[in-house]
Amino acid sequence: MNKFLQTDPWCIVRDGFRSDQQLESETNFSLANGHIGQRANFEEYYSGETEIGSYISGGYYSEKDWNELKNDADILENSKLLNAPNWTGIIVRLNDEVLDLATWEIVNFAQVLHMREGLLERNFEVISINGHQIQVAVKRFLSMAETEIGAITYSIKSLNFDGRISLMPIMDANIRNIQTENNEQLWNVLQIRTQQDVSHLWAKARHVNFQFCGALSFTIYKNNEQLKVIPTKIEKERIAGFSIGADVRTGDTVCLNKYFAIIDSVKHPNEELTEYACTMARSAKAKGWNQLFEEHTDAWASKWIQTDPVVETDIEAQQAMHYKQFRSIQNTESKKDAV
Repeated sequence: MNKFLQTDPWCIVRDGFRSDQQLESETNFSLANGHIGQRANFEEYYSGETEIGSYISGGYYSEKDWNELKNDADILENSKLLNAPNWTGIIVRLNDEVLDLATWEIVNFAQVLHMREGLLERNFEVISINGHQIQVAVKRFLSMAETEIGAITYSIKSLNFDGRISLMPIMDANIRNIQTENNEQLWNVLQIRTQQDVSHLWAKARHVNFQFCGALSFTIYKNNEQLKVIPTKIEKERIAGFSIGADVRTGDTVCLNKYFAIIDSVKHPNEELTEYACTMARSAKAKGWNQLFEEHTDAWASKWIQTDPVVETDIEAQQAMHYKQFRSIQNTESKKDAV
């Protein structure tokens, strides 16, 4: 029998891509840090079956009329985590071709959840419809040290492509409740604004007194040298972000670091959400990927020290125990965050 996931005591490994495993993988490889929860949906556009899942501790909705819920027990029983605007999106283009793993030829694919570090990593090589071949390396973490911060590094190496690689780091409020009959939008967008160095999206959940503000900033590199670019600002009705890129030849590598802050009205006054989110995103960019990740892994290390040691000798049993502890740590932090 083919094994879906490889066995490693500290990692969950997916070797190879099958579209029929995507939804299960988005669950198995999900991340959380107490404040933010994120399914392992792809950053880039994916036309196949997927469920975008971005969540904030304390953000709930009910499929019933809130006025019909008589007490806290009713609210708890009938409420679900509210799917927030998606903050992971990075649309990728080679000239006019949009990267899409559902339609491009996949040469190789691997996905790894590093439980010790709280890091999601993905590496793949693909060929576009027009025959352009690239290698992609992606890493994502939700900071355990600063739980309102997350970061993504997205690296593309051209194997035979000469042209323009464009990247669009965005936040997207086109989130619908697919479980209801009317498939309505979950969010009313209050404000979208993109400045030169930071972009934010401020929204209020429909039917619930809960507000969200996400802000993002970025750095872009070509062959390890930071580029000074003037980005195109994206301020659509429900999407905020930037469009940036670089001209490449075969062998060149373009890398985007995306920094995002996720703020909500449970922790902060409504009138302070946008300013605070933008400040946090700028601060994350100023620290940079390496410092943010070092602080994050130090925080995870202290969490692992506090857990019971794994005494299983079987590797599969060790992996299962670490995965259980990994989820338990995240759930424990979420409960603390909600208090």
